[in-house]
Amino acid sequence: MFSKEILIYAVAVALLALALFIYLQSQREAFVEKVGRRMAESSGLETQPLLHRKQNKLPMIERLFWRAGIDVSGRQLFAGLLCLILLAVCGGLWKGPAFGLSMPVVGVVIVYLWLSHKANSRITLILVQLPLFLDQVLRGLGTGRSMEGALKLAAEETPAPLREIIERVLRANELGADLGTVIQETADLYRINELYLLALAIRINRTYGSSVRDLLQNVVKMIHEREAARRELRAMTGETRVTAWVLGLLPPGMAAYIMAMNPSYLETMWNDPSGRTLLMVAVALQIAGAFTLWRMIKSI
Repeated sequence: MFSKEILIYAVAVALLALALFIYLQSQREAFVEKVGRRMAESSGLETQPLLHRKQNKLPMIERLFWRAGIDVSGRQLFAGLLCLILLAVCGGLWKGPAFGLSMPVVGVVIVYLWLSHKANSRITLILVQLPLFLDQVLRGLGTGRSMEGALKLAAEETPAPLREIIERVLRANELGADLGTVIQETADLYRINELYLLALAIRINRTYGSSVRDLLQNVVKMIHEREAARRELRAMTGETRVTAWVLGLLPPGMAAYIMAMNPSYLETMWNDPSGRTLLMVAVALQIAGAFTLWRMIKSI
């Protein structure tokens, strides 16, 4: 027991050191960003845009927070890491090192799945708002405004979350970044193909001087057609998706039912070495099957 406690505390100290390092790095980044903004506001010097720096230097988990519309600070990440450390220590002292180390992993997976779901919901809402936004941009261009002015006018009449994204793009453009480049970086961050087309239209307009209105009208038409096709496909594959959900949830549901009606049944298997192996293989096969069904549904 003494060696297990030493292992738990050693892991806790290592995670605490990592959390402290991440916190100090975030404080340094915040300070550099603050100084850069003040220089840009006071002297008009061109500084590196916030959006560009965020996309290229942030770790994947912070990019996921950014994509989900949650702007986390260094203190919040530090507090989250401390909670994971506390969870690992408590779990290790309660059930042993293996259980203690598995609890933070499960917590991270749950947070990751929640952020992915929130990010996908946000991107779906952005795609719904994008056609009307592009229509407003076309109206602004029709009145003789510049592309920046048309984007600003359309953003004022667009609800969140698309308004927040366009406002960040315009702020980065005011700091000296190229508008087409910033929109393309935004498309990379949110993985929205329509924003790629908008960035391409702006670049073609700036390079060759062609009209951007025709291309934007085609983009709006394409979005409407793709949305209609997506709804039709969703209606046609409804039965397949329901079948996949039933097949994926049936084994966990049966296991939960058995645990509720006869807890000693699975406990007997878990206490037996061969039964424990069978249960672990069943869980692995269930995860693999659920992932395969999920990929099959995503492909259609």
